[in-house]
Amino acid sequence: MNPRPPLSALVLALVVPVSAGASSGHETAAPAAQASAHPAPAEAAGHAEAAHGGEAAPAGAPAGGEDSAHAAEERASLLRIGDAKLASGDLESALLAYNAVATATEDPDELATALLGLARTLRKSGEGVKAAATYERLLKDHPGFIETPSALLELGRTYRDLGSPKLAIARFYSVINSTLRLPEAETVRYRRTVRTAQFEIAETHLSTGDYASAIKFFNRLDLLDLAPADRARARFKAAEARVLAGESLAAVTALRTFIEQEPGAAQNPEARFLLATLLARLGRHEDSLQVTLDLLRHEHERTAPNAPAWLAWQRRTGNQLANQFYTRNDFAGALLLFRALAALDAAPEWRLPILYHIGLCEERLNQHGAALEAYREIGKAAGEKPASAIADVARMAAWRCEQLAWFTRAQTSLGELGPPLVPPAAPAAVIAPEPTEPAQAAEASGATLAVTPAGPAEASPAGEPPAVPSAPAAPAL
Repeated sequence: MNPRPPLSALVLALVVPVSAGASSGHETAAPAAQASAHPAPAEAAGHAEAAHGGEAAPAGAPAGGEDSAHAAEERASLLRIGDAKLASGDLESALLAYNAVATATEDPDELATALLGLARTLRKSGEGVKAAATYERLLKDHPGFIETPSALLELGRTYRDLGSPKLAIARFYSVINSTLRLPEAETVRYRRTVRTAQFEIAETHLSTGDYASAIKFFNRLDLLDLAPADRARARFKAAEARVLAGESLAAVTALRTFIEQEPGAAQNPEARFLLATLLARLGRHEDSLQVTLDLLRHEHERTAPNAPAWLAWQRRTGNQLANQFYTRNDFAGALLLFRALAALDAAPEWRLPILYHIGLCEERLNQHGAALEAYREIGKAAGEKPASAIADVARMAAWRCEQLAWFTRAQTSLGELGPPLVPPAAPAAVIAPEPTEPAQAAEASGATLAVTPAGPAEASPAGEPPAVPSAPAAPAL
């Protein structure tokens, strides 16, 4: 008869990868896969424990009590291992550990804890239906479980992810009701969970397009005793819901109020983006320009936690509005925005395409000297062998320089023979580098331009102007 408790082998199989992983990270996943490939022995060991306990552990026998205490320690170890594996992303090992406890224990608290771990692991692995069923089993079989509010909150999120907003909202309300049955000390502990459930109710209304209800619930949250970060989030979401609901004037007021009252909020740059784009849609282009310039010129410390998010929203807002101004032939406004964008980042992949746009705007404003200066700066920064990311921009800038030089020589050659020549037309379609979204990463880079400049009008034979340089092929997107 083997005196070792039946869960020892499983504990060893799950713990060994942890120590081995400390010395060689690439070996960590192998034992977990081996353990999951043979789940039957662990289950059989559980049955063996029951049989062994009934035969050799009579009531009051000291040996049986020691074995029982040892088994309880091993189950507690498995629960801790499951939590660690879940946190590290080793979902297969976490499932193995929680399943072992759930099938071996008769303790209600241990079983409830194992079921909660199973549900969380299934949800994280993308098996929403199984996770919801496990949460429901936990709530049904263990109504007095101390983690019931957290389980209800997670179940509501699971239902929302599965596309069942009504079930989700019902479970979020259950979070609030469940805390009423807890002892007073535990109510204080779960106050944060209740606040989160209220946010989730409002978020669910927002995600389903019920903007009126979302506005109502976010405004209610603003009346509660919230932490500053939560209050700022509620105010921003209420303003965003008004934008989505089409309440333009109310949204403008709400966004302006939020920007003024919450200057340090994480949502402040996004609020400025929403305000600038909303004002542009309303035809208030000067106001939109001013809001965008304020965002681009806003000094935010690079060491701040949300500095990458600020930079991403600055790039996105400035890029989008600058192109809109250029498209509607407001070259002066576009030039202001492009200059502010160029100051955001000195990286060639970002700055050189912006300089090219600055040159195009200067051409449209008949500032040929300034345009040439921008194009030559591109060539100087790119060098003789530019990197692939900026090669197309450098080639196009060189061609624009040739165009402007041809125009200058043609004017000199023609002299007083006729009216001034029309300068080479700048491209009508402008595609500025598009940065990545801020919820993915805050690091944005410039995109390759795709512009086919138009050649100048054919000159009079009498003037005999120099030959027009041929245009390079437009770079592919």
